[in-house]
Amino acid sequence: MKVAAINDLSGFGKCSLVVDMTVLSAMGIQCCPLPTAVLSAQTGYPSFYSKDLTGIIPEYAREWEKQSETFDGIITGFMMSKEQAVESLDFIRQFKTGSTTVLVDPVLGDDGRTYKNFSVDLLYTIREMVKEADIITPNLTELILLADKDPETIMKLKGDSLTDEIYRMSMQVGGDRGKIVAVTGIPLKEKNEVGNFILENGESRIISSRSNNIHYSGTGDLFAAVFLGAYLSGKKAFDAADLACRFIYASIAATPKNTSPNSGVEYEQNLKMLIP
Repeated sequence: MKVAAINDLSGFGKCSLVVDMTVLSAMGIQCCPLPTAVLSAQTGYPSFYSKDLTGIIPEYAREWEKQSETFDGIITGFMMSKEQAVESLDFIRQFKTGSTTVLVDPVLGDDGRTYKNFSVDLLYTIREMVKEADIITPNLTELILLADKDPETIMKLKGDSLTDEIYRMSMQVGGDRGKIVAVTGIPLKEKNEVGNFILENGESRIISSRSNNIHYSGTGDLFAAVFLGAYLSGKKAFDAADLACRFIYASIAATPKNTSPNSGVEYEQNLKMLIP
């Protein structure tokens, strides 16, 4: 199987294309990287070099079309701008077939705040990408943005009230049209646990995982890559999410306590969990 991965390539931070390539390869799937930007380190670092590669996606698409390439999956992540999101949307529409699974990770913000590259135009374009997706993997902040809700109001909710609102928003952004929605990083009552809300065919479930309450770089990318790889390999959404959660927790547990969250987690030694 082959997956086209549209994401940035960071030298440090263990995220984005580095994660997509290593995780999917471990799962027996060829990852065909399509970089949106190259960075010396992911954007959480206090200083980094970044090279915007806007314009490269249509060039790749033109050459891959000449080669008559097809893909079992397409995964998208960080977009530098609305223009890149438009290029990614065009790529999806060009290469998606009836046998292609598209996962859109709408990288827009976290903890109730938007990222520095956020714009309303970028949000609107990613909403169009979501319409083309089969699987959507937002965190709670990104789900709120996709559903056009007020972050301050939603982030104050707890327990069943929060879960019910997540269900409504997930249905709104695509669950009512048969899309799988996996919402990551949901705060739970238990102090050392984090929840992931999974919606498939109207059925929902919270899959919880232990947490050390440190927000590491790249865990969202790890979840999306493992989820897509497992789903392409035949697992149902709930089982794919369970594998992703177990893999991430094992990797967090293997990460030395003095590791900077910007560096990401020590997931390499746990890739054996993903090998078929």
